[in-house]
Amino acid sequence: MLFYIRYREREYRVRVESKNQELLVTFGDETEQPVDLTFFGNDCTFVSPEAVFSANVVGNKTDFVVSRPEGNLNFLVESEYRRIVGLLRGTELEQENIVYAKMPGKIVKMIKKVGDSVDKGESVMVMEAMKMENELRASISGKVQSVMVKEGQAVETGAVLMEISPQETT
Repeated sequence: MLFYIRYREREYRVRVESKNQELLVTFGDETEQPVDLTFFGNDCTFVSPEAVFSANVVGNKTDFVVSRPEGNLNFLVESEYRRIVGLLRGTELEQENIVYAKMPGKIVKMIKKVGDSVDKGESVMVMEAMKMENELRASISGKVQSVMVKEGQAVETGAVLMEISPQETT
């Protein structure tokens, strides 16, 4: 999967792929390198042939802070999928009121139903994809206006799963 990482007004392309049970990373136009990436809570260790990097990673869908002894790094991360969908729709996905399937999978648990209040970043459903359960979260605060899927239903990439009415500000 391709990610665009923005740090200090500069953008970097990072591709992460899994081949033959090995994690491979490509930075920009460099050659692909095998890496070992482990998480324990928010603590992350990244091991490449050249270096070992440990940090505490905290963030939401796009904004991340990497805490390390040398100082904190603040950066934005955008997946290729989010960028393409945003460009096609001409919208910023930060305030998107639709929950979409980011990959093909199966809805295994509905957490919110029509009429429920939801906070930005709160889980609304769980989807199983590639033998892993992924929590799908609301991009905005508001009320669930409609749900287009049910538990056990298979969905394709880009399928509309839920619509959230934005919370009115007073």
